[in-house]
Amino acid sequence: MAMSSLTPLNAKPESLTELVLERLQEAIVSKQIAPGTRVSEALLADLLGVSKTPVREALLRLRHVGLVTAATGGLRVVEPSAETIRNAYELRAALERSAAVYAALRRADADAKTLIELAHTSVTSAEVGTPADFREADARFHRLVARCCGNPALESAIGDLRLLTSALRLRDVPDTGGSGGCAIEHVYVAKAIEAGDAPRAAQAMESHVEHVMQTVLDTLAQAQPTA
Repeated sequence: MAMSSLTPLNAKPESLTELVLERLQEAIVSKQIAPGTRVSEALLADLLGVSKTPVREALLRLRHVGLVTAATGGLRVVEPSAETIRNAYELRAALERSAAVYAALRRADADAKTLIELAHTSVTSAEVGTPADFREADARFHRLVARCCGNPALESAIGDLRLLTSALRLRDVPDTGGSGGCAIEHVYVAKAIEAGDAPRAAQAMESHVEHVMQTVLDTLAQAQPTA
């Protein structure tokens, strides 16, 4: 698909930036905006039927997250790279490890119960649902762990990294499989947090994110043509 196929948005002014951000993220993941493409505020604003301001704000967020990078005279969509994926997941593993520690120490009983339920929902989704079902269950689980840490700055940073890793995985390594093992690891994390066992929660979460990272990297390597 070509970037020119982007269509105008219809929204209230206060919601435009988030809608533009969502549309651009979708376009990057679907390769409607191809990897390496130089992006222009003026062109995107024209294609989406909005002013430059929400486009500028959305691009700033995408640059902060890491889906677009600085290029001579502007910004460019990040290209597929094992190094980019590894860097993002390694940082995510460190931050989510910290979040799991604080969640184990600070979570409310009701949230601990919900975490267990979400973990088991992810297992069911992996076994009998669609990939989209599992992604939704996975996202809800990780969002709640981040919220339970009681640190808004850490929660926000994890959200940015989850956006980046999810987008890169969907765009560059869509067929990783292995969701069953991933879902079972959610249960280990949830049980450690429910028990208030911070060291065990930290280890379970770090191992989980690193396992996902290695699965993604191995799949990417297998998909790349050999010389």
